[in-house]
Amino acid sequence: MDLQFHSSVLFCNNLQKQREFYEIFLNQEVANDIGKCIMFKSKFSLWQLDDSFPIAKELGYTYEHIGNRNLELCFETDHFEDSVEKVILSDCRILHNVEEEEWGQYTIRFYDPEGNLVEIGESMKCFVNRMHDGGMDIKKIEKKTGLHSELISGLLN
Repeated sequence: MDLQFHSSVLFCNNLQKQREFYEIFLNQEVANDIGKCIMFKSKFSLWQLDDSFPIAKELGYTYEHIGNRNLELCFETDHFEDSVEKVILSDCRILHNVEEEEWGQYTIRFYDPEGNLVEIGESMKCFVNRMHDGGMDIKKIEKKTGLHSELISGLLN
């Protein structure tokens, strides 16, 4: 069987509101808009179901108002502080403010307009360089992050 991952899909109640959040607030570029489904270049989609779709028929609903409890959409950036400021100044419901993950990456988590969990984290290059600039050598960064020294060296150059 030859399978290739295509995308993840969030089922939406208000497709336009969700589209604005991801396209405008999180700067995601639309690859395709086919009416009730918006596909982003970053490999996830928004889909507004109606009762005629097989999924809705099987589940008995088109949208779960509490959001997805076993899913997180993760975004990374080299401009973490700017992204954090944008989230804090918005009306997003924040799960947690900036935290350091055990591997050293700074993250913030919040919810999209329909209750789906979103994470913004520093890119690998950003947090590896931050650690190095803070005085950690490659071996210490390797121990902290679990990344191989060759990858760390490449990120530092």
